[in-house]
Amino acid sequence: MNPRKTLLVMDDEPSICKILEHFLKKEFNVFVKSDGAEGMLWLEEGNEVDLIIADLQMPNLNGKEFLKIARASNLYSDIPVIILSGSDESSERIQCLNLGADDFMVKPFNPVEVQAKVNAILRRSKRYSS
Repeated sequence: MNPRKTLLVMDDEPSICKILEHFLKKEFNVFVKSDGAEGMLWLEEGNEVDLIIADLQMPNLNGKEFLKIARASNLYSDIPVIILSGSDESSERIQCLNLGADDFMVKPFNPVEVQAKVNAILRRSKRYSS
């Protein structure tokens, strides 16, 4: 009845991508890209996504740069974004949230918690979009 939601995961650490893909593919269609530039190119090719999980520190286009571009775009400004970071710096978290991130999680993370946050954000975004 309910079509599967699509997630875009962008992280330059293959192990993180594998963990997230393994846990999230049971419930979602998961596409993995190794950096923000690859993820942005994939979006620009017309691929639709319901939520993006992006690493903060990626080559080519990092999480903050990706957020700035996505939030400035008419096409991607409404897509929820969760930022993953190896840093627990409060200033980093605040900056990302101010740039438009919907959530911020510190590595290492519990993949089940990531899944719960994805579901919570999608529930809220679904409620307000009609």
